Parts: sequence; C-alpha cells; structure tokens
Amino acid sequence: MRIIDPHLHVWGDGAEFPFAEGRTPTARADTNFLIECMDAAGVAGALIIQPIVYRFDHRYVSGALRDEPGRFKGMCLVDPQHADPVGELARWRDEGYIAVRVNPGLFPDGQGLGSDLGHQLYAAAGDLGMRVGFLVSPSHFDAIDALCQASPETVAVIDHFGHCRSSAGENAEFEDLVALSRHPNLHVKLSQFPRASRVDWPYADLHPWISRLLDAYGAERLMWATDFPFIVEQCGYTEGLTLFTEHAPGIEHETMQQLLAGTAEAVFGPWSG
Repeated sequence: MRIIDPHLHVWGDGAEFPFAEGRTPTARADTNFLIECMDAAGVAGALIIQPIVYRFDHRYVSGALRDEPGRFKGMCLVDPQHADPVGELARWRDEGYIAVRVNPGLFPDGQGLGSDLGHQLYAAAGDLGMRVGFLVSPSHFDAIDALCQASPETVAVIDHFGHCRSSAGENAEFEDLVALSRHPNLHVKLSQFPRASRVDWPYADLHPWISRLLDAYGAERLMWATDFPFIVEQCGYTEGLTLFTEHAPGIEHETMQQLLAGTAEAVFGPWSG
C-alpha cells in the first residue's frame, strides 16, 4: 500500500541554522532520522511544514527539499507582518514551495484570520496555485468559513482535526468542523491523535470522529499524517501509522489507500519517491 505523510517538521541541531529566539526544541528532527523513520514504516514521501522553531528562516527545509526532491515537498510559513506578505508568498512559490501554512497567531494585533489581510493572503495563495494549511483552533472556524465563501477556488487543509479535543458528551466544536465540509475545496488532516484524545493508545475515542468525517467529507478530502517528530515521543513513528491502519475499525482497503496517499497526492501533487 502506498503511504504519503503530508504533515511533519524537520530541524537540525541549531548549530549551522540557529533556532529562533526562545525556541529550543528537544525532539530529534533531522532529515536523516526522518528518512530512517519513513523507511521503517514504508512511507514513500512527505510534505515538510516549515517549523516555528526557525520562524521564517527556511534554509534548513529548503536544503532538505533540494537534497531529496523525489521524497519531499515543502509548505512554507508566511509572515503576515511582512511589508509585502503576498510578495513573500510568490517568492516561496518560485523557490519550489507548493503550499503555505497560515498561523493566525502570527498576524498583527487586531488583524486576525478573518481580516482583510487574511482574505488577501488566502485569495493570493489560490491565485498562485499554492495549497493553504490552516494551523487553527475551533475559535477560527467561522473565519475559515468566510474565507472559503469568499475564495472558493483556493484549496485548503485544516491541520490536526482543527485542534478539536475529545469529550465525553456532545462536542460542539467537532460538530462545527463537520459542518465546514460544505466547502468542497476544504480538507482535514487526521493527525495529532495523541493530543486530541482523552485516553491512552490507541486513542479509541477518536475512532468515531473518523467515521463522522468520512461521512461528511468523504475519503477524497481526508488525509492521515503523523506530525513528526512529536509522534516519535508520543507513541512512535510506525505506531503513528499502525494506530490508523490496524486500530481504526471498519475502514475498507480502498478508503484506507485514499486516506494514506490518494488525497495527499491529489491535493499536493504526486511524489516520485
């Protein structure tokens, strides 16, 4: 079965490429270690998300993309406070990044995701043919709804179940995520299981979420991902795959293939690795 991991981060030891002020990660995330993990799990390709530990210094990720062009694709991190954020977006596109991460926490004070700036960036990404990755919480779902309505041609993905958290009773935030399925170019990453769950491995309280999202979005708008390197310390990289392939019940082979690679390659383009 073909497997693509469309959400992970890489960084070095901080020597050649210093971390941003106040950012000192403890997890190992160099590309050699990533490739070891991918090979052990049978993962053919990955989408590298520019990590916040480097903020907007993309040199380490760009090096990984140059070294392994068949294995890796890149999602840049846009700086909404840049003097010309749309120009920066175009520059990253020209440097080979196929997608852009939008983090509302980086926006200027008083200009949130739903501001004119947010709409400008979202529309520009669509015009540039770049996919948008939303690092958001449920409090941003209304803004995403408005962005999708205003720029319906932009293709976007909500990361990590939208940072919804499992609960024992009714979960209004998760229901809001389900409701966003009305936008046909919006996708969801089935990732960060350990953080979303309220129980231990294999995070069985999230299994009903998968069924609900499949019913709402369809397999063609959902994609599994690990969120490496964090998954390594949480349960293990290969286990991050098997918790989905072996422990999530009732997923047919064809649907599983779509979730593990088909959607990612439809959204981000095929990997040659």
